[in-house]
Amino acid sequence: MRLGAKTLSAALTLTAVIALSAPALAADKVSLRLPWLLNVQSAGYVMAKEKGFYADAGLDVDIMPGGPNLNSTALVASGANTFGTNDVGQILLGDANGMDLVMVAACFQRHPAGVVSLEKNGIRKPTDLIGKTLAYNEGGPWTLTKAMLAKAGVPLEKIKLVVSPSDQLLVNGSVDAKTDFVINEAVALDLQGHKTSALLPSDFGVSTYAEVIFAARRTVEGSPDLVKRFVAATQRGYDYAYTHKDETVKAIVSLNNQLDPVQQARQLELQESYVYTDFSRAKGVCAFDGTVIGETEETLRDFGGLKTGVDVSKTYSTEFVPAK
Repeated sequence: MRLGAKTLSAALTLTAVIALSAPALAADKVSLRLPWLLNVQSAGYVMAKEKGFYADAGLDVDIMPGGPNLNSTALVASGANTFGTNDVGQILLGDANGMDLVMVAACFQRHPAGVVSLEKNGIRKPTDLIGKTLAYNEGGPWTLTKAMLAKAGVPLEKIKLVVSPSDQLLVNGSVDAKTDFVINEAVALDLQGHKTSALLPSDFGVSTYAEVIFAARRTVEGSPDLVKRFVAATQRGYDYAYTHKDETVKAIVSLNNQLDPVQQARQLELQESYVYTDFSRAKGVCAFDGTVIGETEETLRDFGGLKTGVDVSKTYSTEFVPAK
């Protein structure tokens, strides 16, 4: 049956009125728990929200800082947060303790943990630490440093070890080097006039990821479309952040006015080589290889105190990162 022109016009008008009056579908409300306080390390997530990429994906995302008493793995496992970020080691340790977490993206292809020293101390390779004094405290940087030293054939007995997190010991010459995160602590020292150099385990055969996005298994299996939309929008946020660095720094400093914009700009510039590697440029930002998860599990067994068995194949899924 063909509609007359007037009938067709009235039908179209009625359809338009219904469409305008119908309530829009509500965005899925989710939360993201960061591993630490908000800074440019979280640039990808912040810009995904600021530029509306999460909204485009039908998501209302609350980005929440971590801290000394705010553990992202525990909070996601408990259901307090939908997604979290942390490094592979922390998520594997969580799974070993029954948290049942699943990694779905890995946005820092290289881990920024390592050993920082003053440039004048001449520490350029692991063997240069022999006979030197190294400050450390338990955690990711120390675990990865021990793995690096073992690969280089440097026994810990040949290094003088001091337990301390203080950068001041390095500045005043009490120690020759210390374990640290080079994308923030080293930058802060450089800006204070202390030229630094760094040893990165990732440069000496110790592979692992940082800024890994994860969720509880119940979320991954029960809401796979939600996870896919979150990861895809986060990808857009990362790519935007690193092609609009000035805008990104301003946005993040406006959210945390305790940050030094000069330091944040320097840190964001340095981070780019951790996010964009040959692998991630070919596969897409935040893509990852499951074999690296397996290598990290071995590192934790040997140097990180992992004693409970973990079925590594169940701790991650690469299906949520969009193919490039």
